[in-house]
Amino acid sequence: MHDSADHTPPSPSATPLSGDGAFPGERATSARSFATRLAEFAPDLPDASWKKLFLQTSGHLLAGQAVLQGAESLGHDLSAADADRYSDLLATNVLTQIRHHAPDSPELRLAHLLSFMRDINADTLEIAAGAMPHLGSFAIPNDPEDSGPFDTADLTAHLVEDGLLLPALDRTGHHTIPPVLRTIMLRLYDARDRHSESRSRRALGASAADWLSAPAAYHSVGFDEALRQVADAGEWNALIDLWADRGHALMVDHFDSTIEAFSKVPEAQGQKSAVLAEAMGDSLQVDEVRRRLGARNPLTVLNEVNFEHAAVPTLDSQLDRIKDGDFTVDDIMIMAIASMRRQKLLGQSDKGLQIAQSALELINDSRHFQTTPSRLCEARFHLEHGITAVFVGKLTDSVQLLRRSIVITELATTSSPYLLLPAHAYSALAHAMLGNGTSSDVHLRQFDELMDRTRFSSPHALTAYTLTRMIRAMDALDLDAAGEHSARLSDPSLGHHSWIGVAQYRSLLGILRNDVGIEGKRLQQVIDANRSSLPADGILRHTLQLMLVRLHLAQGHTHLAQNVLLETDSESPYIILARAQLHLTIGEHGTAEHLANRVLSQKSLDLHTQASARTVQAASLLGKGELVESDSVFVDALEYCRITASLTPLALVPKSLRDQLIQRSSSAAEWNLLAPVFTNGPRSDNAPDGGPHPEDDRNGGPRSEDAPDDELIRAADNARLGDGSIGWPEGLRPGGLQSGEWLRQRLLDLGETLRLRAGHALLSPSQRQLLALLDTQSSVSAIAAELRLVEGTVKNKLSNLYARLGVRNRRDALARGYEYGYLPVDH
Repeated sequence: MHDSADHTPPSPSATPLSGDGAFPGERATSARSFATRLAEFAPDLPDASWKKLFLQTSGHLLAGQAVLQGAESLGHDLSAADADRYSDLLATNVLTQIRHHAPDSPELRLAHLLSFMRDINADTLEIAAGAMPHLGSFAIPNDPEDSGPFDTADLTAHLVEDGLLLPALDRTGHHTIPPVLRTIMLRLYDARDRHSESRSRRALGASAADWLSAPAAYHSVGFDEALRQVADAGEWNALIDLWADRGHALMVDHFDSTIEAFSKVPEAQGQKSAVLAEAMGDSLQVDEVRRRLGARNPLTVLNEVNFEHAAVPTLDSQLDRIKDGDFTVDDIMIMAIASMRRQKLLGQSDKGLQIAQSALELINDSRHFQTTPSRLCEARFHLEHGITAVFVGKLTDSVQLLRRSIVITELATTSSPYLLLPAHAYSALAHAMLGNGTSSDVHLRQFDELMDRTRFSSPHALTAYTLTRMIRAMDALDLDAAGEHSARLSDPSLGHHSWIGVAQYRSLLGILRNDVGIEGKRLQQVIDANRSSLPADGILRHTLQLMLVRLHLAQGHTHLAQNVLLETDSESPYIILARAQLHLTIGEHGTAEHLANRVLSQKSLDLHTQASARTVQAASLLGKGELVESDSVFVDALEYCRITASLTPLALVPKSLRDQLIQRSSSAAEWNLLAPVFTNGPRSDNAPDGGPHPEDDRNGGPRSEDAPDDELIRAADNARLGDGSIGWPEGLRPGGLQSGEWLRQRLLDLGETLRLRAGHALLSPSQRQLLALLDTQSSVSAIAAELRLVEGTVKNKLSNLYARLGVRNRRDALARGYEYGYLPVDH
């Protein structure tokens, strides 16, 4: 830290300094006695190191003890370090000034001693107070009343007043030394600006910034004040590092000080750092919600904020600056997160996936970046990437991304509630949609545990959680519980398909309850409104079309179901399954079986679709009279339902065929194997997803700020619907001897889901056009003129149409057209 030639330590044999000298207190007169008196603190220290320490401290026993204790606490090995390197905490510019003005002085040894010590306490202050009157040519700062040099009490009072004595992280009554020492030295030796207010503010900010970087400081009582000092001093890099490491968890743990500190960030600084821009913008957003609600409780406010990161620039707008090296990896990830969220709001989540891929390519380009991302930013990036994949329908990818976010969060970050709650909610949703019911339940339970412990949530996470609860209740055919969860979900806005899944699964609930109502029109309206933003040929569109076909079949509108399928020529397994269910309802069992086999032959098929295809296959074989084969396939379907922990695939076949399959399998052991998967399902819990929130009182209104914790717990407990089982009557819990029988009975009691229209003929588009013309035109010649065909060709087409409809004349063809829905009834 300095050149030993700059000074010569006093000889051990020199006359000891008096008690009021630079180093007051008892001294040893030789290195041997020095080592003997301090042996208990360092029994194994070599003689050479004892001699170095003796010379360094001028034989002062208290100083030597402090150095030895500080070395132990910091893990320094004095026997391997040169005496001149005992401390490395002082700023270089301060040491330069010290060496220039006092190359051989007590204060230099004081600086070495203090800078190495970890804590400053009464003993340390006593040493400093005793040294100050002996600082040679330097003037001593006086207190405001010019009453003379600082004594110990004055020094302590001024340090506390200035906010410099931040608490130590492990012992009450002690204070961390590095920021205190730095400020003391700067004030003592910087004569040019000693009494400047701005100088003092900068010193306080730098000291607080150092202190904030200690991990244990986060939970100490001085953190809030230090955070405010950093913001007042404009220590923007410290704020950037803090946000990158802690993120929105700061708002949970240090609400007021975080909002105050980051709201002070100038817009110009936000343009230099996306991390700082996000912190600034989100703090202003939270402050606005806080003012609107008039609430002081952090969770009450934060549970109402979606954090859209409006102040963060889009990734594509900053590509030139990124390539010039103006941004860090953390900045890129924050911009990618904000961009993905904006695309989601626009209903263009597929573009959000493209942005995520672009961000990964930039980050992996070593030409632009030499640094690695913070673990928190990395976890957040994977979280948002995974959520975006859910909206696009790439569920397998989303599960992997969300799992990675959870692992990083649990192992390497401290923002567990903020990141883990949405990660578990969306993971549960993705697994439920894939048919991984057991995995979905695991994430739901982890979400519940976090909610109970932290009382923290977010609007988007609660929506995903509630939708998952609804799906899992339908999987168990607990339709009452599914209806309650559905009622808590807000309607998705048209023109925005982020929550199009809400309409999709409400449609499924309507089918299962035999109460479709307007669900078909609502789902079609949502699809039409989002048609321009939905991928032309993707999973999301295909699953919506499958649900729309099922809605029409549930109402017996076979021709409308056919209309949906005529709009696509996709070979997606979802579209093929929809065709299979269509042919099953009109009695074309051979075609339905063939289509089900085609679905099962495809790779990378989700478990729900496999179970549904197996059930359609079994029903088709039953319809063909191949009973043995049907029974065998139905047992396979039960096994798939056990794996998915879902009864929904069994429900989505016409009731007459479903009942026969169930009755024929009454002796199958698979029923008793299937039933227990519903005993450990997620608890039916009102608190997180729409009943009284933990911060609300038991009457449903916002809770008092002073409400006791035990009252909150009772309110949450009172909101429970059950004990975790899904709707089983007493005495018939799954796992008992009657469990399989009860499960069969639940399915037998289920109403019609896909109505049979036996004998219904599916017409081609040209045949439907010809039938419509037959209804409006009076003669064959007029029809021929409309179609620009010769009359003979029209007559041949009419004959084929009659044969397809199973009629012999025009009148019966029109009657059959009205019956099948191909012609408008109001005509």
